[in-house]
Amino acid sequence: MIREALASVARNESISGVLARTPVARDLVTRVVGGETIDDVLPVVADLADRGFFVALEHVEPDVMTRTEADEAAAAYRTVIDALADSGLGDVAEVSVFTESLGQGVAGADEGAFGRLSSVVTRAGGRAVPIRLGVGPLPHVSQTLEWARALIDRGDDVGVTLPAILRRTEQECSAWSAESVRLVKGAHADGAAAYRQPIETDKSFVRSAKELLRGAGHPSFATHDPRLVAIVESLASRFDRAPHSFEYAFYLGRQTGEQERLLAAGQRVRIYVPFGPRWLERLVGGLAEQPSGIGGALRSLLPR
Repeated sequence: MIREALASVARNESISGVLARTPVARDLVTRVVGGETIDDVLPVVADLADRGFFVALEHVEPDVMTRTEADEAAAAYRTVIDALADSGLGDVAEVSVFTESLGQGVAGADEGAFGRLSSVVTRAGGRAVPIRLGVGPLPHVSQTLEWARALIDRGDDVGVTLPAILRRTEQECSAWSAESVRLVKGAHADGAAAYRQPIETDKSFVRSAKELLRGAGHPSFATHDPRLVAIVESLASRFDRAPHSFEYAFYLGRQTGEQERLLAAGQRVRIYVPFGPRWLERLVGGLAEQPSGIGGALRSLLPR
């Protein structure tokens, strides 16, 4: 089933054709993905909100190669923002925005990337829908943070994402500890700027979490590793952090037992929901950030 779905993506076909032919796959996908359209995903968001969860919504964009495609991606983000606001879900769901989908680093589109981001953030502010900048290609992290700082300085409500795999992230967490920061492990990367060993990334995650919990901002900790979740719980207690002054974040369908446990304990839990015609690439990419956990993750999604 996974091979067939990946082949479908490679042929640039809609995944719906594969799902229509594979009932097991269809059941699996509804547990980990919000669907292909905004109309598909809104009921998922509403259900999670009714159960007490917060949501991070990512519209999975195709690779942007031209200025026109970047403009279309910005328009798609604005559509998602409007749909959340119109449905009354803007107070429980944030929108994840990836600057590379707005033309960052794309020849012929890069010059207007910040303008597109600004238009999306302005729309979100007018509709009271939170925005979180996702972590894209590691070479773009510095520029993305510069753009986020410029938007915050002009009064916009923008959160950022920082990857623990980068050696600089502990220092960045200290500098950003008064803002809304989501800490993730991050995709594997080569080069001296990134940690090479998973254990070093885990240590960086813990050190960075300390910096964020010391600050006055609203940190979010995105990990499916129960050990790191337990460490964050201990650190939050040590720093006298009140529930809902920080949050835990999980992918839809991943570590559902931990999600429910934390929610029952009065913690704020956010569920990351990808949707769109290219959702499979994002799902596989998310699993690939933790290669040692891919097998277990896939097994946890299969029917028993």
